[in-house]
Amino acid sequence: MTGILEKYGSVYDVFLDSWDYQSHFVNYLESLMRKETSLPTYIKEMIFAYVSGLNGCSYCKNIHAEISKITLKDMGKDSINQNIDDSGIEEKFKPILKFAHKVNEDNSSINEEDINEIKKYEFEDKAISEVISICAAAQFMNTVVKSHKIQPLNDTMNIASAKMMISKGYDGLADYMIAKRRK
Repeated sequence: MTGILEKYGSVYDVFLDSWDYQSHFVNYLESLMRKETSLPTYIKEMIFAYVSGLNGCSYCKNIHAEISKITLKDMGKDSINQNIDDSGIEEKFKPILKFAHKVNEDNSSINEEDINEIKKYEFEDKAISEVISICAAAQFMNTVVKSHKIQPLNDTMNIASAKMMISKGYDGLADYMIAKRRK
């Protein structure tokens, strides 16, 4: 028995063991999820959490939902319910979340109607590609987490990790984990 599956308590443990190539993905996430675009950070994090939930990855779903929730609370908004149509998010973001569902669950059925529903809220074409990229990033992370048998964090650790990711970013959290590992 190698013990490899017991070795990893978090995604960053996996990343740090292969930092020479995993660092590029962390940089990609930093740019994708935190860069100012027409999609606010809380929507990006909501998409990541939503897709992770669809994929049965509680670790990713919980932390990205918490990031979205904290960001929303800071903005004084309500978070998404299970039903997108009944959620308290702005109308213009509902087609984005529905599109994310389709990207994850049945991307071969994406059609012009889906795109037009998003475009009617005057989103640029690159917002559509951004949603697809967030879904793909979530799918990658969900596979990494689930295949390494990484368990969801408890509520206290989840909130602390979410707050750290908000304050430090993805790359800042990686720097923190690297420094912690060296001690």
